[in-house]
Amino acid sequence: MNSKTIFILILTIISSLPTFSQSSESPDTVCVASDVYYKIPNPIVSSTYTWGIYNNEGSITFGAGTDSIRVEWNNTAGIDSLWVFETNLANCKGDTAKLKVVRVALPTAEFDNSTLCNGENLNVNFTGYPPWQVEYTLNGNTVIQTGILLNPYLVGGTAGNYVLVQISDKHCSNSTSSGTVNAVIAEPLQQLQIFHE
Repeated sequence: MNSKTIFILILTIISSLPTFSQSSESPDTVCVASDVYYKIPNPIVSSTYTWGIYNNEGSITFGAGTDSIRVEWNNTAGIDSLWVFETNLANCKGDTAKLKVVRVALPTAEFDNSTLCNGENLNVNFTGYPPWQVEYTLNGNTVIQTGILLNPYLVGGTAGNYVLVQISDKHCSNSTSSGTVNAVIAEPLQQLQIFHE
């Protein structure tokens, strides 16, 4: 095999190696403490893939060296970047692809009051990103409100025992009970009059 043939063979191997660069996709948004799968589209079976996380705000728990991995992200909100590069059978390395990952906190909900004056309403306050969905019970009966864009959100003026069950926002869901309130509606005040004695 002459040197020209070897050179052409090397060029063929290099040209068959897909190049990766900074991802053009929008940042990936994940919930804190979530397990997320990532993969390379159309991988070459004979290649190996080296993955990493720039700020070490997560752990690769499955698939290291392969074209798909599972990452367990930390339970703090923040921004990190996932990266990967390919090495083919000829030990040629491709460019590094990067994906920005935004870790968002779980949403919360909280009732704003437990004693309502006559004519007042009970509200629930949210954290997170709209639209929200909230599930609560009122005197043991389940109520689900979806597509909520207002914050605070008016629940109603019915007296009773309210228990938050689950809150979801645009990105995440939180099934930790965020609050219980016994909403008591005070009796209406009498109409006062003033008399001269």
